[in-house]
Amino acid sequence: MAWWCRVVGLARSLVMGDGVVVRPDQVSLGVLVSAVPRDAVDEAVAVCGVREKRSDAKLPAHVVTYLTLGLCLFPDDDYEEVAARVTGSLDRWNCWNAAWSVPTASAITQARKRLGRDVFPELFERTCGPVAGAAGLTAGAVALGTARGSFLRRWRLLAIDGFEIDVPDSVENAAEFGYAGSGDNRSAFPKARVVALAECGTHAFVAAEVDAYSVGEKTLAQRLYPRLRADELLTADRGFYSWQAWDTAAATGAALLWRAPTQLGLPVVRVLPDAISTPSPRRSTTAGSRSSTWPESSSTTCPTGPATAPVN
Repeated sequence: MAWWCRVVGLARSLVMGDGVVVRPDQVSLGVLVSAVPRDAVDEAVAVCGVREKRSDAKLPAHVVTYLTLGLCLFPDDDYEEVAARVTGSLDRWNCWNAAWSVPTASAITQARKRLGRDVFPELFERTCGPVAGAAGLTAGAVALGTARGSFLRRWRLLAIDGFEIDVPDSVENAAEFGYAGSGDNRSAFPKARVVALAECGTHAFVAAEVDAYSVGEKTLAQRLYPRLRADELLTADRGFYSWQAWDTAAATGAALLWRAPTQLGLPVVRVLPDAISTPSPRRSTTAGSRSSTWPESSSTTCPTGPATAPVN
């Protein structure tokens, strides 16, 4: 998730200042509350209709949301240890009533059940996005730190990739996500498949899709391409290429720089002054092995920038 990338990245980069040692968990939780503001949490809770019914509830929905995010941030710690850390940070950010006591593990479990899971995709959509600043011709020159790798000329650089994550071995998760392999080769835990668009340099997620392990990366990626913008350049490995994928992504106006399978024949549209050829993707037609290509005026090439076409 975008908030997790921001928290972990900033926590690793700031552990000491003016001779004062700051624990990584203090930095992480501070950045968590900053990157996922209370207003965004309250809006997501309201949209999902899971706000607490009692005004004096000691575990209101916004606190449970932050506790759940904290459990993701510190997966090796138990509930009560994470709760002590998170509530301390929430107190400093006016998100916690000092008169409340740190909740027990049982109380957190029941509160998470009441909150449900719909809040988190809603919250992700409200807080995810690029963090390197606005794109533009001078963006790369003025960017600092890891953000310097986030721009090329006028474009914001994005990458798309997929990964798998283990989820707790429960009947519900097994039905929802499934396992990898079968029989003696079956994975120990159910696995979820994730495909994400991430900002290069900062690694911040700008969009993501999660589904069962049996759903392929190309299928999830196809859901993400319509969310590209004209000021972005998307890089992708050869496993993501298909005519449909390219066509969908190009229709957004974004620039594309993709690797293509080695067996894909790409006709040369023209040769640039530096002797680099500009190929054009093609789609198969029903007439045998004949194929059609995009016209030279298509948005798949850019005379003033890098060729926006697959790279073998």
